[in-house]
Amino acid sequence: MLSRIAKFIAYLLISMAIGGVLSILVYYVASISDEIKLKKTVKEEINDAVKSFNDAAPNAANEQTLLFLKLFCNTAMDSKVLAIDPSTETPPPDDQAAHLFSFTAGNKQIDIYIRKDYIKEEVFDLDVPEVFAGIIVTILVFAGLVIYAEKKRQSLVVQEQLETRHAELKKAYEEHEALALLGRMTATLAHELKTPVATISNLVQALPSRITDEKFTGRFVVLAREEINRTQQLIDNLLAYGKEISLNNEEWLSLKPFISELSQKAGIKFDKCPELEISGDIFYLRLLFENLIRNSVQADSDQISIVVNFETEDARHAEIFYEDNGAGFPSGTDPDELINPFVTSRSRGAGLGLFLSQKIAVAHGGKISLYSPTQGAGVRITMPKERIRQA
Repeated sequence: MLSRIAKFIAYLLISMAIGGVLSILVYYVASISDEIKLKKTVKEEINDAVKSFNDAAPNAANEQTLLFLKLFCNTAMDSKVLAIDPSTETPPPDDQAAHLFSFTAGNKQIDIYIRKDYIKEEVFDLDVPEVFAGIIVTILVFAGLVIYAEKKRQSLVVQEQLETRHAELKKAYEEHEALALLGRMTATLAHELKTPVATISNLVQALPSRITDEKFTGRFVVLAREEINRTQQLIDNLLAYGKEISLNNEEWLSLKPFISELSQKAGIKFDKCPELEISGDIFYLRLLFENLIRNSVQADSDQISIVVNFETEDARHAEIFYEDNGAGFPSGTDPDELINPFVTSRSRGAGLGLFLSQKIAVAHGGKISLYSPTQGAGVRITMPKERIRQA
């Protein structure tokens, strides 16, 4: 508080000093301007008098003109100027008169001096009220600046407080979101693990009494493998969801045999795919297409196909169109909303497959988007052209 008062007093003192200096400067500038105008006016008045004399006596000799000029200056304009014949008279002291101009006629001249007393009476005169007024005006101006600076300071303080509060709320919101996300992930994991664990548990409980039943044991192995694979995929998805994707093992792979292997493993027919090679991290590319194929199988698809388009609006990217012939996306649903994590249109599923596919595509410099073809569902995978080449 004391520092602010001291600062305000300093502003006032500075404003008073500046106001006084400005008033004096204005005085000197006005004085010089008025003095120049006054001298010009006096000179014009003298020249007009000489012109009038010449008009009245056009045949007058030069000596008569000079005599008229001297008498005119020393009588009619005695309070303003002083006329001196330099050949016979001494110029006035500098503190009384200043040389104005010399009037020449023939080989003689008259020097005209303007009286300094006259100048002092006529030019701008600085007085105390004017100085005081200048100081007051300056104080008002500086007071306005001080008030503006104070308001601005207060605004900055309020803004900083709001930004601090906003940061605190944002942090609290992010922590809340993180906790909510952790809860959703835990609930999803518990829900998705419940079915395979229950299935394997039931099989294990029935196994001792039916261990000699080859049909049962064969079915046991198939179901156990499926449920374990499903559990492993869920864990892989959750692990990939919670970390940044780093491309470590990039290489070129043939797309057609790669998709053929994945589709055969998933038990779905592979219709067509161009002879292309794609560059990327094998682990993550496998995870991307496994998620797409799994979605197709869960949507009751029995066939998938892939088409590649190099002639895109963005000359730097190519498009891979993945399509199936399953149930497609639910009507009234924005397909791209299904890319968000934990969003799914099925009763079973964690809702992470498409999100991870998007994350993998982005890590490779591309993206995915969903669309609805004539039948089934479609996924457009955009990739940089330098990652796709003819086989």
